[in-house]
Amino acid sequence: MPLYKRQDLASLYAAMDRGEFAPVYFLFGERYLCQEVANELVSRLLPDEKSRSASLKNIDGDQEEIGATINQLKTYSLFGGRQVLRVSDSKILFSKVVAKTLWEKARKAWEAKEPGRARRFLTQMLGLVELAPADWEREELAGSSPQRWQELFGFARPEELGWAAEILAGAEGGTAPAGAGKSEAAELLEEALATGIPTANTLILLAEAADKRKKLFKYLEKECAVIDLAVDSGTGAAARKDQEAILREIAEKTLAGFGKKLEPRALPALLERVGFHPVAVAMEVEKLALSTGEAPTVTLADLNAMVGRTREEALYEFTEAVGSRDLAAALTVLQRLRENGVYPLVAVAGLRNLLRKLLLVRALIEEPAWGYAAGLSYPAFQKGFLPRLKEGLSPWPAQLNGHPFAVHKSFQQAEHFPLPALKKALAELLHAEYLLKGSGLPEYLVLEQVLHSLLQTPGAARRGQAAG
Repeated sequence: MPLYKRQDLASLYAAMDRGEFAPVYFLFGERYLCQEVANELVSRLLPDEKSRSASLKNIDGDQEEIGATINQLKTYSLFGGRQVLRVSDSKILFSKVVAKTLWEKARKAWEAKEPGRARRFLTQMLGLVELAPADWEREELAGSSPQRWQELFGFARPEELGWAAEILAGAEGGTAPAGAGKSEAAELLEEALATGIPTANTLILLAEAADKRKKLFKYLEKECAVIDLAVDSGTGAAARKDQEAILREIAEKTLAGFGKKLEPRALPALLERVGFHPVAVAMEVEKLALSTGEAPTVTLADLNAMVGRTREEALYEFTEAVGSRDLAAALTVLQRLRENGVYPLVAVAGLRNLLRKLLLVRALIEEPAWGYAAGLSYPAFQKGFLPRLKEGLSPWPAQLNGHPFAVHKSFQQAEHFPLPALKKALAELLHAEYLLKGSGLPEYLVLEQVLHSLLQTPGAARRGQAAG
């Protein structure tokens, strides 16, 4: 059978409707898409809803014993008829080749403030080399040499590892999962399929990544059905277009189930606010459908009333954009704050707190006694510079409380802002506050002027690096 892409699913479903079933359906890629397609496969393999629960066996890939799965696959159903085994989060086609993919997925999940997803990807990556979350600190992976990291995971050691330590600190489990190795498991499954299984039995495997070089992958591609649901997570035009098409399809399908449509101008706003998170899009659209009663169309006004990032999230995003010297992003988030009815003085307060922290950190950077070097790596910052600073700086400033990784990030941001620019920005912000309280000028226009002044200063970033 051919390898199916998302756009080929209609032909796969048509074949199933003709009674042409594969012994194994292997789905890999975006988790939500895999789950949705697997649900569609199950509905075709087991069309009788009443008997479906007795004929469908759901297996958690994190707890799976491959020997038991294969034994069930080779055994006739006690109830007669078709038997379907569905394995979620299958690891059978994992290898070090997918380690980098899992790391990037974890990093993007962390940046999207989804620690649960990030932890899951990191745990899967550690499992590739038979390590558990507790082993991160025990093995001192954050301080490991580039050579050791490369040997373990098969890709270059990233510069920033502190966020991973922070996330894994809350993970459960002190040992790596036991069971047959992935190579052995793949061989056992291939052997079982080659020798034959009951024609009424079907295995559905779901994974977020797969090593396409493995022998089992090639066997499944030739003899069974492999469905590639991977989505480019990049920021290029082609990637964004693909992501938007998927989210649009999810939104329209979800609303169609309620007999509703989405106002055309509301869809871009929804996707911009939620981002590429298929589960979140489906949930938000369902919430919109339920909140609009009998109305056949969900409008932009409905969207603004029901869907929006919380004020805290938007303010965090705003200060992050300013700290990263990203004028375009800062202006975009500022516009979102305006649309969501956030009073401009709230944004002023957030910006003031950021500038005060950057001013403090910049002063520490420029004090030779502390010996801060521009571009200092997180391990060197955490184990060398930060303890030295804490020992010599008393009392410890409240602005520098928090996880060492967050403190390190503040130092990185302050490298790009010279002291004169920060002092000037604080003065301009104070003036902006006076204007907001009594001038009658367009409120957000006043804030935009402050941002342009701070983030468009010619050569500011370059001078900041030189001064550090």
